[in-house]
Amino acid sequence: MRSNAREWLVLGVLLLGALSAKTAVAWGPEGHQTIGAIADALLVGTPAEKELSRIMGSENLQTAALWADCVKGVSDAAPFTYHLNSRYPECDPFQHSQAGREEMEDYVRRNSNACRAGSEPCHKQYHYADLAIERTTYDRNDVGTSDHDVVSAINAAIAKLQGHAVPAPFDFNSKKEALRVLAHLVGDVHQPLHVGAIYLDAAGHEVDPDAGTFDPATKTRGGNLLVHGRNRKLHSEWDSIPKRLTVSRFLAKGAAQAREVPGTSGPVSHWTAAWASETVGISREAFAGLSFGAEEYIDVHRQMWPVTEPANYSSHRAALQQEQLVRAGARLAQLLENIYP
Repeated sequence: MRSNAREWLVLGVLLLGALSAKTAVAWGPEGHQTIGAIADALLVGTPAEKELSRIMGSENLQTAALWADCVKGVSDAAPFTYHLNSRYPECDPFQHSQAGREEMEDYVRRNSNACRAGSEPCHKQYHYADLAIERTTYDRNDVGTSDHDVVSAINAAIAKLQGHAVPAPFDFNSKKEALRVLAHLVGDVHQPLHVGAIYLDAAGHEVDPDAGTFDPATKTRGGNLLVHGRNRKLHSEWDSIPKRLTVSRFLAKGAAQAREVPGTSGPVSHWTAAWASETVGISREAFAGLSFGAEEYIDVHRQMWPVTEPANYSSHRAALQQEQLVRAGARLAQLLENIYP
């Protein structure tokens, strides 16, 4: 989630009411369910499946992968209250019980204010990095990375599952909570606009934030400030998957493809950075062919840039989405098999 509800609402009003007030969610619920379902299918009959059942009970990865976005229904400040919202039925497994709401509230309470930087609550920053598309690898010395970005968050969840100390600012109170976060964030690190970002000057020209002095005004917030046709954020277009890639239509094919995804080399502690490095390369493909206009101010603090897409962009996007959903499902399963051999 890269922008809060108030920002969506203001932008929606200023753009003739065409934008949704819902904040951006990587892949949307359908994409995360596809990733979780693929991993569930690959883990059938493995020791990892048995251990997940012990930790999660009846909850599988397809459902668990939604949790880290559903917690964004908790208010950003004390008393950190979850607000029921019938517009998000994917959250019903968690929001329709007192215990489920209390679990989400407690997570946000522990993971809201610990980050040293950023305008969003800490737990929302766990979902992304903003690595410039000029980079070829994920490096913590580069602009757009942090000790609480998506790579750091996945590694913290892995540490919890392995029984190791969890680094600050992360606070997971159980392996079940860490699994829920992991199932979601492995999807996020494979969403191109959740890792790679383009930085633009006021005229809409690409700039390299790591060359010279970084100007925060050049941030496009993972494509949330890039608006296509004045009524749709580029980030939202990447969140939304075609119907053919949803669980009911794609699981069998997706699981078959996922079984062919090679394992990641090296120690598991290096896997997430390797995935992010790969994804930033794919994000260059996501931004290829786009053109940007001069920035237009929403108000004195926020701006947007209009973006124009080439004629074949939607089919190009769908092809990359399919590849990334399959990789994410495969790697989630591979990671859990490594943790629970």
